[in-house]
Amino acid sequence: MEKVIMCFPGQGSQKPKMAIDLYNYSSTVKKLFEEASDISHLNLYKILAEGDAEELKQTEIAQNAIILASLSAYSLLLEKGIEPLACAGFSLGELMALRASEIIDNEKLFNLVQKRSLLMAQASAEATKQYGEMGMAAVLNLNKAGIEEVINNTNYKNVFVANNNTESQVVISGVKEEIDSIAPLLKEKGARRIIMLKVSGPFHTPLLKSAEIEFDKYLNKVVLNSPKVDVYSNVTGKIEKDMKPFIPKQITNKVQWIEIMKDMKERFPNQGILEVGVSNTLTNFFKSEDMVCNPCGTVEQIEGI
Repeated sequence: MEKVIMCFPGQGSQKPKMAIDLYNYSSTVKKLFEEASDISHLNLYKILAEGDAEELKQTEIAQNAIILASLSAYSLLLEKGIEPLACAGFSLGELMALRASEIIDNEKLFNLVQKRSLLMAQASAEATKQYGEMGMAAVLNLNKAGIEEVINNTNYKNVFVANNNTESQVVISGVKEEIDSIAPLLKEKGARRIIMLKVSGPFHTPLLKSAEIEFDKYLNKVVLNSPKVDVYSNVTGKIEKDMKPFIPKQITNKVQWIEIMKDMKERFPNQGILEVGVSNTLTNFFKSEDMVCNPCGTVEQIEGI
């Protein structure tokens, strides 16, 4: 068996027709589509084969579809004799990392994704009703410290640093009106561009506190196994032996992806890294740390390993 570090993308990586080639290629993947659709009460094959980008943007649909795509690719890698040495998932992708480290099985994975997506959609709707339209935006060429300085020097109380991706890409999240208003100030500080993301909620902010609380209650009833391989927490940016306290906190806390990459570079030098899912987002993040990560979410990519 070949061992690699496996990383799993998060929400925003979804796109129409993703994983359909895997479905057509493998009976194993067909069964995963059926299982995920039964638990989510969504016809995920129809949604992915026929749906458009706007439909896939909806939180419940996006989260179920992304996890299904990653699990499908992961299952084919296992069949090919490629196993994880360590796992990390970006935001939502952390649930897939729990599966790859065998903390949970497929059924628990699909149930956790379904519950998480519903709670986050509900909390987002509540926040929208109270504050107005929500959103997230990538800020390029300005680091976390610079962004937080701008935010702290304004009266905007509902915009937050959400994802610390790289030294030159940080995501802010919250009320869209406040994101739009703070954008010129960020550019004055040195930001080159500010790009709105394909998501429908203020993820990784205190605005989703109700979702964190309810997901914590739900998770307390779920039995988790000890990890078979190392798994990283988004909240701490480190390998954690007991992930249970951090899984619900991740909904409202920053994604410390840059810390995860730095730890991997030190702990697993020259180790192969795969981005398991239909995305090259994490692949590009690793480039910022002079690390090589290969996207691995299509039949062609999996066969090419």
